[in-house]
Amino acid sequence: MKKYHTLPSFIKNYRVIYLIAVFSILAIFGFVFSLHFGPIVAVAWVIVVALASILIYSLINSLGVDFQTYMTKLNGRVSISQASALDQMPIGVMLLSSHGEIEWVNENLLNIIGDRTVLGKKLKDVDADLYELVQSNKDSGETEIDWRDGKFSLQIQQNGQVIYLLDLTDVSRYELLYEKGRLFYGLISVDNYEEIIQDATDSESSRLIAFISGRLDNWAKKYHLFLRRMSADRYLFFGRLPELKSLEDDRFSILDTVREESLKQNMPLSLSVGIAFGVSDLNDLAELAHRNLDLALGRGGDQVVIRDNDNPAIYFGGTSNPMAKRTRVRARMIDQALSDLFNNADSVFISGHKNADMDSLGAALGIWRMSRLHDLTAYIIIDDQNLQRDVKLVIGKINDEVDAANEKLKNQATDGKTPKLIEQPFITEKKALSLATDQSLLVLVDHSRPSISAAGQLLEKLKSSLIVIDHHRIADESFSEKPILFYVEQYASSTCELVTELLGYEDRRKSPLTKVEATALLGGIQLDTKGFTSHSGSRTFDAASFLRAAGADAQLLSSFGKESKDDLLVKSHLFELMQLDSNIATVVGENDVFYNPVLAAQVADELLKIQGVSASFVVSRHPDEKVGISARSDGSINVQLIMEKIGGGGSLSNAAVQMESDDIQEVKKVLQQAVLQIADNKEKE
Repeated sequence: MKKYHTLPSFIKNYRVIYLIAVFSILAIFGFVFSLHFGPIVAVAWVIVVALASILIYSLINSLGVDFQTYMTKLNGRVSISQASALDQMPIGVMLLSSHGEIEWVNENLLNIIGDRTVLGKKLKDVDADLYELVQSNKDSGETEIDWRDGKFSLQIQQNGQVIYLLDLTDVSRYELLYEKGRLFYGLISVDNYEEIIQDATDSESSRLIAFISGRLDNWAKKYHLFLRRMSADRYLFFGRLPELKSLEDDRFSILDTVREESLKQNMPLSLSVGIAFGVSDLNDLAELAHRNLDLALGRGGDQVVIRDNDNPAIYFGGTSNPMAKRTRVRARMIDQALSDLFNNADSVFISGHKNADMDSLGAALGIWRMSRLHDLTAYIIIDDQNLQRDVKLVIGKINDEVDAANEKLKNQATDGKTPKLIEQPFITEKKALSLATDQSLLVLVDHSRPSISAAGQLLEKLKSSLIVIDHHRIADESFSEKPILFYVEQYASSTCELVTELLGYEDRRKSPLTKVEATALLGGIQLDTKGFTSHSGSRTFDAASFLRAAGADAQLLSSFGKESKDDLLVKSHLFELMQLDSNIATVVGENDVFYNPVLAAQVADELLKIQGVSASFVVSRHPDEKVGISARSDGSINVQLIMEKIGGGGSLSNAAVQMESDDIQEVKKVLQQAVLQIADNKEKE
């Protein structure tokens, strides 16, 4: 049995024991059977069994010895191969003792170190840089390091006692060559070209084209770009990624060059640029560049949008106000497209943004009236739990007007027939979800960001039947499906101005604007222009004149804008919290006090009236427990870029953001960092 214990484990198991047991039973059975043939046969049987047992034992024993010999030789060969492989493989391997001394280094790493007398020495004495890298990356897993003019993949095991170094220098070189060879695709649009060329003579037109082409040709040669003119106001260009980096470092100064030089020639032009990269398929690359150009134009032009498929867009420029377009052609086309959509719908749902203001409500009422002109049932979605005083007053007046109109219809009914009454326009989103059908339209007014819509769930249900009408710059936030009609014009003072222009192309004799509707639309224009003192153009006053002629009442509008004593006290308190830093006024409310967002916005507007203040920010906690920032500017500081840095948006002089935070002071720090970043970028420009 002692020898049995020396047998290999694959032989020394219960299967051998079972075999011996079966053999023993057969031997005993054979011995008993042989006794019937006499003692001589029994003795012979015993001798045969004994000889067989000795033979089997010898075979098993020799098999175990042979197996052990084979495995010993195999292990030796494997060890030699492993040692040789470790020594010759293109990965540097180093073994350290617990005291940090080098116990073994393979040939690859010795060649890199250049010293063959390193055994027994401490790593920090042999190479202090490698020692520091090993100490700082013990718990980092596999990581890339720069060491000895090369790039390596470093991996550390067994608590820093085994070091693996893979040389990535050649790989990095090839990656760099690949990156240098990758293309980017760009499109350039000349803003306001068609409007300027309309009034220009042939010589002026030729001079304008020569001016634009000349500046762009010089720019392309400077940065080694391939540039081609596609039409009078469109160019395309190609380049490699290192040139794109150079353009970014220059911050696309071509925008300033064209804007400033064209202004000197009394031909105010600007450029919008969309650039795409990081896409291997050229068709997809071109499509992405087109989308980026659309985004640049949608944000007001005079800027560059750079984006690949996987990362957020990068913006350059956008520091000037959008140029007012002098043609009404697009407004007429939008009205026709909107009419066609209304003619094929069974109902219309209209939604403004959360915490609706007068511009949002007035625009919604304008679209509601337009729907009525097309004999469509229309509803305006409101959150009746979060309404401002002026919005509540308008809603009450509209409901009274609808009740009065229905009473008049009833009195005019003849032959006992019940007339078709006008449904109350204001409903909750919950009710809208139950009424909407596949043929319904959803119109978003005064916003183009899904996250701030007052009809978030309905937006998902009617995402394929969506219309957007807005005047804010487009943010880098898209809808799940492209809207069937997207009317966003940054040159407009307000959404109410855009909607008023659309109403001007409708036949209003059948169902004219009411006094309250016209007043609400005028109130929206007055709100966003700060009483026609900011961001107002000739189209703004044309719209206001149209509304006054339609019955807008200045006295009624004044009653909507009156404030309560409590609101005035709250605003006074916020003014007391003002901090003035250079030309920026900041108000930060208490962390545990909820402020009406409309009041906060009004305070931000009032702060701009202080002498020397160019921008104002009011940070306050809203009733929904989010922290909001209302940002305003006189135009010298782009508050839209600042708000976009922290997840918000708006326009150059009017922007906002809402953030989830338990500490309002932390939000203030985030705001300050964003202001500093934008200021640094402006200095670089």
